[in-house]
Amino acid sequence: NGANGGVLSVQPLKGNFGALVTTELSAPRILQTPALQEQLYQAWQERGGLLVLRGLKELTAGEMVCISALFGEVEDELDESKQQFAVSGESRVMRIGNTYDPVTKRITSLNAFDPLLPPGGSSQYRPCDRKPGWHTDSVYRKDAPIGSLLYCRQTPPEGGATCFADTVSALAALPLEKQEKLKKLECLCSQTHHDAKINKTSPDFPTLTPEQRKQSPAQRVPMVLEHPLQKRLSLYGMNGGTCRVLPREAKVTDEELDRYELDALEHESVQEEWRSLLPFVTDARFTVKWEWQVGDLVLWDNRCTMHCATGFDRERYTREMWRTTLTKDRSDAAKL
Repeated sequence: NGANGGVLSVQPLKGNFGALVTTELSAPRILQTPALQEQLYQAWQERGGLLVLRGLKELTAGEMVCISALFGEVEDELDESKQQFAVSGESRVMRIGNTYDPVTKRITSLNAFDPLLPPGGSSQYRPCDRKPGWHTDSVYRKDAPIGSLLYCRQTPPEGGATCFADTVSALAALPLEKQEKLKKLECLCSQTHHDAKINKTSPDFPTLTPEQRKQSPAQRVPMVLEHPLQKRLSLYGMNGGTCRVLPREAKVTDEELDRYELDALEHESVQEEWRSLLPFVTDARFTVKWEWQVGDLVLWDNRCTMHCATGFDRERYTREMWRTTLTKDRSDAAKL
């Protein structure tokens, strides 16, 4: 029995990508059983960086932080703009959804207006409207987060699924010539561009001040990333902040950067090199669509997966998710 440190029972989600833990677990069992902790960590790393636990119905924000810390270093504090969404004073756990305070009527969740999936439920990227919004988290940060955990507190009876793509298998399935070409490219990723782009369609969304822009300079990341632990290669560097794809040796002028960041201009290379790949990368053979139940806890590794949120009927239903972010690997990760 895995709960006593025996063999953990897991069920594959899509070939070697993703694992659903079928051993019955609770937060105290996980936190009190070192052998179980190691097996969960190994399952996460061996199954493509996607792990699902079910039935953790009474999880507290504190327990979520402790479980998160078994997989990496937990981000200490939410960004200033997101601190209002912290769960019950726990500065490391953010609430996502459409909940609000019944007294003040103030929104208490980070609210994303993702479109519903089309009839048939396909989560494949559609070039016509650039949806669903497949991405890798915060690739524009100097030290991009390695992963996240998402816990389901309330979920609608339909809609609201989260979808994950296996960017290792997708890369490996491309023609070798294409793989070699992509290995020579980098993505220019900018939080200023990301926020300015959102502000164009949602004018209430804050853009970075000149000071904040200085503190968050654009980053160049490889389009093909080698995982530091597994050494597997994966596609990487795509999110709303990706404003150009360019050869490693190419330079970006200050004038060009101003156009990407201040005018929210996305260079055509993003479409040519990255967006054009998304229908392939998000094809059903590389993806898992996770339909939530209350008590589910899902953990993903940003270095070998992409993900997207999907919409639901916000007028009829309430969705509440808790999220933690992992900033770096455990200090002993390389030895495991």
